Amino acid sequence: MSMPLSISYRMITEKAFFNQTFVENKSDMKMFYTLLIVGIATVLLVTSGTFTNQINLQIHPNSFVNGLAKYQIFALLVGILVTVSIFFLSPESRQLLSKGELSIIADKEKWLGINGKSSWRINGLQLLLFTSIATGIFMVLAVKYTNSIDNFQWSFIPLILLFSLTNSLSEELIFRFGIVGGLFNHYPKLTILIISAILFGLPHYFGWPSGFAGVLMSGVLGYILCKATIETKGLSIAWTIHFVQDIIIFTALMMINIKK
Repeated sequence: MSMPLSISYRMITEKAFFNQTFVENKSDMKMFYTLLIVGIATVLLVTSGTFTNQINLQIHPNSFVNGLAKYQIFALLVGILVTVSIFFLSPESRQLLSKGELSIIADKEKWLGINGKSSWRINGLQLLLFTSIATGIFMVLAVKYTNSIDNFQWSFIPLILLFSLTNSLSEELIFRFGIVGGLFNHYPKLTILIISAILFGLPHYFGWPSGFAGVLMSGVLGYILCKATIETKGLSIAWTIHFVQDIIIFTALMMINIKK
């Protein structure tokens, strides 16, 4: 005995509706937990002084350097916790912890100078150059403004490289891997790019550069790094660009805060 056509159609419709609702609810939950994880990590970074003050660490005679070292340890720990959390939330996110597909053609984006015809290997180098020039100009002006232009010491270099490496790694784990890993394949790319730009930009109101200039510069950088991560399916370009910017920033910070 065959099932009436109307009942069969209704069952198919209800099943399709249920499946669509389930997928939408799953995506919404991914969004919620991703934003919760990254949001908590952001608050921890902004309020890091509450925790780092409890760390007794002396690696340098200067208290500013010791403060940076304690922050880097704390931020790296937060980055690792975010990574583990995103692993559990989205197991497929592990593919992002690789250099990615550097030979893939970058999607066109006129305002970034990306024509949609060249690979990420080429566009990555171009973006590295342009962002470094912009960051360099801003930091040179800051150094000159504070009359710190003569304060550079070669002994700064190991610390600059170490802090740049750890800072760029922890922030890439939180704001690129954390966001892209949690939301990729569930939301449109533009949505993820905007979320990454906002969440990366806002905490830099208290960073360096600080204020609205810091938010704007970091927001644009966050957009660029997130785009590279999504399209290459890896962190190498984002981490490299971020690492070089941090070298410039930490060089200026050391010159400004450590007097000869």
